[in-house]
Amino acid sequence: MPLLEKEIRQLPEAVIQKIAAGEVIERPASVLKELIENCIDAEAAKIDIAVENGGYSLIRVADNGAGMSQGNLEKSVLRHATSKISRAEDIYALSTMGFRGEALASIASVSRLRITSSSSDGGLGAALSVEGTGACACMPAPHVRGTTVEVRDIFFNTPARRKFMKSEKAERMAMMRMLEEVVIAFPGIHFTGLFDGNRVFEVPPAETLPMRIAQVAGNEFAHELIECNGSVDGMGVTLYLTPPGTKGASASRPRWQNLYVNLRRVDNTTVNAAIRQGFARFITEQFRPAFFCFLDVDPHKIDVNVHPTKKEVKFDDERALFALIYSAIQRFLSAAITGPMGKSPPGNAADPVLSPAYPHSLEFASRPYLIREDAAQSPVAATPIPDDAAQTMLRFSGLAQMSAKSLDPGLPNTIQFTDNAAVTNEMWSLISCYQIHETYILAPIKNGILLIDQHAAHERILYEQALKDLETKRSTSQQLLFPLVLELTPTEKTVVDSSSDYFRAFGFDIQDFGGTTISVMALPAFLKDSAALQAIKEMVRLLIEDTDVKRISEPHRRFAAAFACGAAIKAGQALDKEEMNGLLNSLFAAENPYTCPHGRPTVVRISLDELSRRFLR
Repeated sequence: MPLLEKEIRQLPEAVIQKIAAGEVIERPASVLKELIENCIDAEAAKIDIAVENGGYSLIRVADNGAGMSQGNLEKSVLRHATSKISRAEDIYALSTMGFRGEALASIASVSRLRITSSSSDGGLGAALSVEGTGACACMPAPHVRGTTVEVRDIFFNTPARRKFMKSEKAERMAMMRMLEEVVIAFPGIHFTGLFDGNRVFEVPPAETLPMRIAQVAGNEFAHELIECNGSVDGMGVTLYLTPPGTKGASASRPRWQNLYVNLRRVDNTTVNAAIRQGFARFITEQFRPAFFCFLDVDPHKIDVNVHPTKKEVKFDDERALFALIYSAIQRFLSAAITGPMGKSPPGNAADPVLSPAYPHSLEFASRPYLIREDAAQSPVAATPIPDDAAQTMLRFSGLAQMSAKSLDPGLPNTIQFTDNAAVTNEMWSLISCYQIHETYILAPIKNGILLIDQHAAHERILYEQALKDLETKRSTSQQLLFPLVLELTPTEKTVVDSSSDYFRAFGFDIQDFGGTTISVMALPAFLKDSAALQAIKEMVRLLIEDTDVKRISEPHRRFAAAFACGAAIKAGQALDKEEMNGLLNSLFAAENPYTCPHGRPTVVRISLDELSRRFLR
């Protein structure tokens, strides 16, 4: 059959608009981001946000910025209509958040859009309504100076796309994360957020960037940050990051790794590489620095038009960027380590200027919501648990009876158990265990030795118990005489509020304490109150950052894994003999004692034959 030429046709305008909208409007969170950026460009001092049903039903953003006249309002929803640029060369000299003039047109093509705005103080403005690709209707309407945008029923006219969107809960979380990123860069703006009728986000103006970071990320975390400053021709950097050995250091990718270029939140591999290389002597598998990096760059030296959603920017000299950040970190840390008496680092006037204080160089004003100083000392109403071996086992496992089970011979390739019976038959309460670097437990067995990761082992124990607690919807808990008070970020508070049933099943009793603060009235029986606040913070962090598809699709396993990791004993925590014995008894009573919920091995066995080979015997 001969090949037939296919006719090329120009697409209808309605189809073109929907395709173009797909480049900008990925999800409800991207709609909210575009609207907030418009408010910032309008020089708003206050931005009020309201969201319903994850943004699918309603996204409303109101500001008190410059506003628009009726003529400008009518043009605002046209494709590529903008006040930011007038010629192609202007793209390379941008100092605004938006510039393409496509956001409102794209939003209008996939939703029911209404914009009300006024550029005067007379109280009279205009309202514009657009439904999908239909005609616009503009008429006078009362409105104070500023703009209110309402986006309803997003993707109502593209049901196939709506079908593949994430859940309302996932979109709500995405919006909260996006808001945190944007809010940090603009400390002078007052932000409020109303989600499904609940005020979950309110950040008043702050005087400095460090104070705004403290508002969003928490005072305790912000006080750990160190500050580095540097500049070269046409480029300056202010970098706040966690020094080695602080609580902000994380064993995995930290939650806060934010880069801002001319206050635009973007990603760039060169900046990440420069920070990692600057910390190369400190970074191990246990440390990744969290950071907030603010780059002030000559607009002519960057291209912000390389990504449809402006997630990335391109620098004309990536090598100079790398050198600037790397040099600032290296010289600052060198001065901090080699000059503890506050001596200035060597260099000349052309070198980056670095903050001399370490490690707490930032001064913060007191915030309305803080972790109470006496919280960690709150006494427990219940009678203290006796410190004997049986109760120690109870602390670790939540189980009243420990019994060794047959071990599953199907083990990961990294663990070699050639004699399961030898391990099963061990009487752990009679074996002398030894703690190594307060992280691993060494236990001799009949034909070799075991090395146990104490955190991973306790994770496995708590994980299996948590699954049972979720199934029975009850857990042993201890009531506190005085509640523990914990300040959270707005996103963290949202996670706690939406997960109250799971926290309750694990033995927590968490109450709203106002704003983004919670009070903890009861804890799981095995958890010490002094570790409870950190456990909750860790659980929330894991719930926010977990990307494992299997766990996300099975919420009970996701919450059980987060609880186990947050509440488990940590590396660096000293254990006595009874605690180590109790941990091993509980581990080998588990259904799967060989991996933690995240797949890491809990136990490594080294046989006597292997030891003999190592010593050339």
